[in-house]
Amino acid sequence: MKDSLESPTLPDHWSLTIEQIGREGVPVAIIDNFAREPEAMLADARTRVFRKNAPFYPGIRAEPRIDGLDGSGEALAALTRAVFGYPGGFDIQECFYSLVTTPAEELLPMQCLPHFDGVDDRKLALLHYLCEPAKGGTGFYRHRSTGWETVTDARFPDYKAALKADVATHGMPPRRYPAGSDAMFERIGGVEAVFNRMVIYPGIVLHAFDMPEDFAFSPDADRGRLTVNTFLTPAGS
Repeated sequence: MKDSLESPTLPDHWSLTIEQIGREGVPVAIIDNFAREPEAMLADARTRVFRKNAPFYPGIRAEPRIDGLDGSGEALAALTRAVFGYPGGFDIQECFYSLVTTPAEELLPMQCLPHFDGVDDRKLALLHYLCEPAKGGTGFYRHRSTGWETVTDARFPDYKAALKADVATHGMPPRRYPAGSDAMFERIGGVEAVFNRMVIYPGIVLHAFDMPEDFAFSPDADRGRLTVNTFLTPAGS
């Protein structure tokens, strides 16, 4: 469904769609033409030194020198209020350029499953694609044995126990990136990568990188799957 925000709150160049994913109706905001000058962000990324900085992210990251949200704080605050129920503004928890560089054969077992970005149901994940569609989008998933599409703090102990039971029944997942539905997870939707597209979703939703068959794990900002990954929480929380 299309967003219902009043147009004066949104930049003229944005093209905004709001979708609801799965049985839980998880809201996902898709903003095409997000940044006014995405090429400036790409140029900035070319100058940065990328390093591995997180144990479970399958690649390397670097902090932007410029505003990773392209000066859109006021518009994003309106969006988070209307779509995700934020009471006021937001705080930025992290903001990194990211490149997927870990080959499938080097993945940790947990990296072979759909994942979530923490159990805080107030946390929002913002994924800004600075790459072409061929680099792969993002898929959303339902855990079959629990029926859950999100993992909250209250659900986490039971989810962890259910995963352990899944492995006992089905074995460890193949050493690969998640590739659609399987015995443990059902793919329930997804968003394609489009240059200068921003996708916003709750961090508790189960999701995974949709890796193309011919994906090149390039550490080069021009050739790799370059994204800006940002996490928000309500202001003062």
